Amino acid sequence: MKLVYTDIRTPLTQVLVDEANRLVEEGKRVFYIAPNSLSFEKERKVLQLIDQEASFAITITRFAQMARYFTLNESHQQQSLDDIGLGMLFFKVLSQMPDEELKVYARLKKDPQFIQQLIQLFHELQTAQMTASDLDALPDQVKREDLVHILKAVQDQLVAGAFESESKLASFASHLIKGDLDEELKDLALVIDGFTRFSAEEDYLVHLLHDKGVEIIIGAYASEKAYRSTFREGNLYQASVDFLLDLARTYQVTPRYVGQGKEDAFSRMTRILEARYDFTEVEEELSDQDREAVEIWTCNHQKEELEAVARSIRQRLYEGARYKDIRVLLGDVDAYQLQLKTIFDQYQIPFYLGKSESMSQHPLVQWVESLDRLRRYRFLTEDVVNLLKTGLYGTLTREDIDHFEQYVRFAEIKGLAAFSRDFTANHQDKFDLERLNQIRQQVIGPLQDFYKTKSQTSQGLLKKFAQFCQDAQLVQNMHQLASRGSEQEMERYDQVWKSFSHVLEQFAQVFDQIKVTLDDFLTFSCQGSCWQVIERSQRLWM
Repeated sequence: MKLVYTDIRTPLTQVLVDEANRLVEEGKRVFYIAPNSLSFEKERKVLQLIDQEASFAITITRFAQMARYFTLNESHQQQSLDDIGLGMLFFKVLSQMPDEELKVYARLKKDPQFIQQLIQLFHELQTAQMTASDLDALPDQVKREDLVHILKAVQDQLVAGAFESESKLASFASHLIKGDLDEELKDLALVIDGFTRFSAEEDYLVHLLHDKGVEIIIGAYASEKAYRSTFREGNLYQASVDFLLDLARTYQVTPRYVGQGKEDAFSRMTRILEARYDFTEVEEELSDQDREAVEIWTCNHQKEELEAVARSIRQRLYEGARYKDIRVLLGDVDAYQLQLKTIFDQYQIPFYLGKSESMSQHPLVQWVESLDRLRRYRFLTEDVVNLLKTGLYGTLTREDIDHFEQYVRFAEIKGLAAFSRDFTANHQDKFDLERLNQIRQQVIGPLQDFYKTKSQTSQGLLKKFAQFCQDAQLVQNMHQLASRGSEQEMERYDQVWKSFSHVLEQFAQVFDQIKVTLDDFLTFSCQGSCWQVIERSQRLWM
């Protein structure tokens, strides 16, 4: 085990890449580990620093991905469940529990937020390497008994259904304990960059690999002053120093400072800032030249601020900078999004917004939600109109939908019985009743057939749902909507469709050969779709 640290003006990644190159020369296979949030940027940076910008002996990855490299070839008899499937499993377990078994949470058995909290608790226990029995410290005994009962029942279902109940890291750790991978570990080395703490699983894995003789190098940012300080509360480097000291105590090694003593305006500013946080004094002042290294702008409104940023970017491009070297950090992405697009387009600055986008406003999710609401609330006018406005139901034109909406609101049509009867009310022959009744039959017919479905196995329900989707021409409508947009929009529709298909696949796995009601099926489909998030990894590129 080797621990190294440096101040922020020394490129730690360069130091660790040099260590990785040294290990490769010694015949080691190196895994360069970065946190999940930094893995993409870190991989690009490391590849730029590696000799010839490539190496088959160095793999830049994350802890979980590294575990997959070693467990990839093992035979998988178990089925994997993600959070969507796990949520369905919790729903299934809770639905089968009589109310008398739960003293506190009986009324929350089908509450989506409660199930989401149970999923988070399940993952937290896994990450901390704890079980339901370890919840004994909870002060409320009645709640504790309910939670333990639920979690144990879910664990039993995971075993009974042959689902994977442990994470990739836990599986990797199990193989290490058994000695299955001793031969592969002989020439292995780890270089760990960007962490200020490990999760319980990661810490346990590092401990096992160290015991197996794997060479491990861990780097962190900290100043010599902070590391040697006896009082660290509030220090800029507190998290890193605590991390290093804990590792030093555990593995009996002394962290080595590898700072290169680079002196510039930012290093001096950093020392002054650090002194303000650790309540010490520094005999250092910034020169006029130092103060020119940082600019602080005051603007009257958002538009003025973004225009100043855009002009600054254009100036830097003129001076030779590239788009990929520029990052714009926003405190509130949603608040700036509209103005940012308008102004950056005006200044001809290509940009991508890096953010996760919820599926909740996508037409497919609204389509599923409308199906659920139509069944639950017995054909409210608003739900029928919302279904048609998704553009994914039937072959109606926009004019047909507008005409139909105008009539059902005029005639106050609501309820399945009202939609099943011929439309007869009119006002001075304003409405084309013949055409409206044709539309009514196209809308109500497939829905009536689908809602007549009785409780049956998951496979039977999925066949009925597939037939309904075919009658509603869902696939054709999705393709038509996607083709009207840009390439980026087409990719987004493809992601949403894959996510929706995945929800149905997880449903088939969890409820294999089990009878399910149509109401529960629609609830699973709706909640599963809304839990999904589309990751739009968009950055400033040239």
